[in-house]
Amino acid sequence: MILGIGTIGLPSVLARTAGPDGIVAFWMAVAITLAGTILVILLVQRFPNQGLADYSNYLLGSILGFVFNLVFGLFMLTVVSGVTRGYAEITKFFLLPRTPLEAIIISMLFSASLLARNGLEPIARACQILFYVFFVPVLVTPTFIAIFDIGEFLPLFQADLATIFKSAFHSLYSLLGIEVMLVIGSHAENPKRLMRPAVTAIGIVAGFTFVFIVLAFGSLSVPQTAKLTDPIFEMIKYVPLPFSILERIDIFFNAVWTASTYSTIVIGLYTASHHLAETFKLNSGKGFVFPLVVAVYFMSLLPKNEMEVSIYNNWLVVAWLVLIFVFVPLLLVISLFRKPQDPGGQRRSSKQKQKKANS
Repeated sequence: MILGIGTIGLPSVLARTAGPDGIVAFWMAVAITLAGTILVILLVQRFPNQGLADYSNYLLGSILGFVFNLVFGLFMLTVVSGVTRGYAEITKFFLLPRTPLEAIIISMLFSASLLARNGLEPIARACQILFYVFFVPVLVTPTFIAIFDIGEFLPLFQADLATIFKSAFHSLYSLLGIEVMLVIGSHAENPKRLMRPAVTAIGIVAGFTFVFIVLAFGSLSVPQTAKLTDPIFEMIKYVPLPFSILERIDIFFNAVWTASTYSTIVIGLYTASHHLAETFKLNSGKGFVFPLVVAVYFMSLLPKNEMEVSIYNNWLVVAWLVLIFVFVPLLLVISLFRKPQDPGGQRRSSKQKQKKANS
């Protein structure tokens, strides 16, 4: 969920807002994400067999809980629409300049909705395959040695703290995604053991992303990276592969990036549909997927240009910060005074045992 659209433009955002100190701002953003991850998992562990729609009603009351659940569903739709619009913009610029933006958006949403309707297990299987595809680009990193200059990172620690914080804020868009655990965390076989894999996942994503930030800064230079909208794709064009192997290797990287964006949209659609199904006490969110796709399509077309897309994403980060660092701690505090109840725990537990027995 976290690896997706924001990775491509992140080096440019960091270079433009903090210069060489962008790498410091990135790790500050990672620290914020890690803190949010711990809060989310702690809340999930308090209600191991219930989703957000279940325990928010119990903690906030039926009316406030219902409103909160609808707002969370809208937030997830906003995340998906932002990712979809960003994917369409970059794809149109690099690969399909003559293709209407609407056609790119429709094709991605339609293909993502087919997998999102099939449930959590097929999505997990697909992500297991894509997980290894994500690390294929790392294999070409040694080829950057010939054009890499460590001097591009100097001087460090010249930006003030306010600049670092501003840069970290803009970096958070590339690290959104842990909030889906509020909904699907209850489906873990043992939610009590979610903390280690969640923190490990943040570390893997941070390391993977940091490699490309460093390569962009050291290969293109910080000023040049700041001028480019999508420096990762530009950087790949200068990979000095021997014997002209894969002359258009940037197309291969674009395919990997498309796969990662696809997984983000699929998980976002599934989370939103599943959450709304639990909100309205339905057995399945399958029927919500196509209506949500229609909503995402129109929401993704609301920004008129790239500037409005950037503003759209900034407001999305603000909403994420409020959700993770205001509402999640609030629910945690309330849960300390109201003993967690689990009316569906025995039912879900028996289903899990039956599923394991059948497999």
